[in-house]
Amino acid sequence: MRASLLLLLLASPAFAQDSLPKLEVGASLLALSTPDYRGSSSESSYLLPIPYIKYRGDRLRVDDGAQGIFLKTDDLLITLSGNISPPVDDDIPEREGMDKLEAIVEIGPSFNIRLQQMQNSAWWLDLPLRFAITLDGQLEQIGQVFHPRLSWRQPAKRIDNWKLNFNIGPLYASEKYHEYFYSVNAEDATGFRPAYNADGGFSGLRSEFSYSKRFGRLWLGGFVRYDSLENSEIEDSPLVEEESAWMGGIALGWVFHER
Repeated sequence: MRASLLLLLLASPAFAQDSLPKLEVGASLLALSTPDYRGSSSESSYLLPIPYIKYRGDRLRVDDGAQGIFLKTDDLLITLSGNISPPVDDDIPEREGMDKLEAIVEIGPSFNIRLQQMQNSAWWLDLPLRFAITLDGQLEQIGQVFHPRLSWRQPAKRIDNWKLNFNIGPLYASEKYHEYFYSVNAEDATGFRPAYNADGGFSGLRSEFSYSKRFGRLWLGGFVRYDSLENSEIEDSPLVEEESAWMGGIALGWVFHER
């Protein structure tokens, strides 16, 4: 469930570079495979045409991640960033007969602290706190997610450089957030799905590697993510069938305008 349908929202913050175009516009095709939600044994695959847009402004960036920049120094970056998760139908095995999970948007501040600068890359401590809101029907705030992580980032200084990112860190979520995904009410309980009340707290471990590069007018980007719910507060939920999972996506784009 934590996978976004748009690869453009998956990567982490990066600094603007004078040698890169301020605006790139094109079209791309995204192939994505992901569990229906964290802990689900069901997977969904998508093949989607999506716009390719990069904008590298002083206060707004859409560059493998949409973000508003509040403060930027050599060693500190404070942004507003977000993530989108697709809806989950009620016909998957674990949630059969239960209400479907609606599309979710998560948005909030992120404090990014540079720990070590190297020749072409750097280690960062990222501290994003996001507030989750359902998008279908009536908007509803369903709690918060905190994902502190250690990140290694190699930005692209020129248009033909590889842009690489690796990060790893724990996930924490509020009780309301965990309840939305993992609680089972008495009326939804069955012989194989007992009632369950989810608590807030540790939500597992996540690690991700992402990459992107321009080859002339052609753009390539992708990611691989590993998610683990082992020893988490919601590990014992009857809605958790898989304690760990891999997911990934790849996109190809064609840039037809830049300036």
